[in-house]
Amino acid sequence: MISTLVSASCWARIVAELDRVYPDEAVAAPLCALVYRDPLRDPCAPIQLADLGQVVIPRVVLVPADRQQNSPTRVRVLEGADERVNAELLELARRHPRLRACAALHSHPFALGGTAPSRGLYGDLGGHMQPLLERNRAAGLEACFSFIACRGASGWRVQAFALDGRGELHDLGFARVIDDETPLLRPLLLLPVAERWPQRVLLRRWRRELRRAGWRHRTDELFDGWLRTVVELGPDRRAVILLPLGFPADAPRYFAVLERPRRVVPFEPSGTPRLAPGAWRLALEQLERVHAAA
Repeated sequence: MISTLVSASCWARIVAELDRVYPDEAVAAPLCALVYRDPLRDPCAPIQLADLGQVVIPRVVLVPADRQQNSPTRVRVLEGADERVNAELLELARRHPRLRACAALHSHPFALGGTAPSRGLYGDLGGHMQPLLERNRAAGLEACFSFIACRGASGWRVQAFALDGRGELHDLGFARVIDDETPLLRPLLLLPVAERWPQRVLLRRWRRELRRAGWRHRTDELFDGWLRTVVELGPDRRAVILLPLGFPADAPRYFAVLERPRRVVPFEPSGTPRLAPGAWRLALEQLERVHAAA
């Protein structure tokens, strides 16, 4: 069972918006961080719903009050709201790479104790969950989430639902509110590696070392803040280094890629790479020797 957690400060913003429009329906745009059952899963592989242990909501973006029309069973978002909300979502996701805009949040103010996604062409399933699943799938996530607020005995509660890659609906139960100082939240809100000190200094020196060694390389960013650097070591061999968002507490992963025939070989440099450019160069030289021996 996947558990859903919401930070206390984020929950306070959601409740304020729910109360503001009650008894009409409210809407908000949550940003989720995905916590995997296997922390060593391949960061390049598609993410299945079964891979997840927790879905955490640390941030939420609200639709401006003057850009929505609310009724007891529907919210209409007015022209110009999407651009403002999407810009804020993109900036938060850029600043905190573990966050994903992979879910929707709205209320069923008429529901007491529990609820479920509405069906039909313009219902919750067809109206936002299935289109969201397709967008998430294009980005490598074979799932989407819908958080629906309803009234409980002591106030608002949020019930979580997911569609998996087969389009099957899963009831994930009610979300639990956690304190903002809970240790789980800190690694989910890290800044990108290239924006943290001393990591950004290390990356700059490392890339300079690669250039001095004459190795052509390129770097791209994967989901969850991973940096993938591909170093060309020859016509048909290259090194791939995956640098996690939690570096240096979390170790990089090294792979030797051989062509003709194509093989991907995990590789561990001898000794632990240090936070120094020479150590990175040594690791790549060891990778090159692996290629040469193969």
